[in-house]
Amino acid sequence: MKKRTACAGILIFIALSLVTGINLSTPEIKAVHLEGHAARILLKNPPFTARGALAWWQENQTHLKSHYGIPQEDSDGVFYISVWDFADGYKEEGRKDRLCFEDMSGPRNCIDKNWIMTVSRARNTKKIYVEAGNSRWVQDATGEFIRLADDN
Repeated sequence: MKKRTACAGILIFIALSLVTGINLSTPEIKAVHLEGHAARILLKNPPFTARGALAWWQENQTHLKSHYGIPQEDSDGVFYISVWDFADGYKEEGRKDRLCFEDMSGPRNCIDKNWIMTVSRARNTKKIYVEAGNSRWVQDATGEFIRLADDN
């Protein structure tokens, strides 16, 4: 009986360590690729959940603007930002469906398509939309993000 309790305790400890280890790893911006009014941000250790992705965006908006100049809006206020998991770094295009960056010389200028989130604003609106996983939010006039109802 004591062995089972000890084994169960060890398994629970290992499981909790793995889960908190994933959630405690700090996302790190590895690169930003700009193309017109669109930006692609590559993150090492991205947030694990959709809500975590939203929190990352809220915490990093000022940093992204001051260090990378994004979002870059067009004359109508439109911008588009996609965030991708940098995972194993840049790879050759190969036969897989990868996201490649024309602002880099090859052959290692692509990443696996592991999408994290999208942040955008449509023409002539002040609302910012965030999509991560199966969740969508809109930023209201006070700056708060309100979750939108699921389409399902």
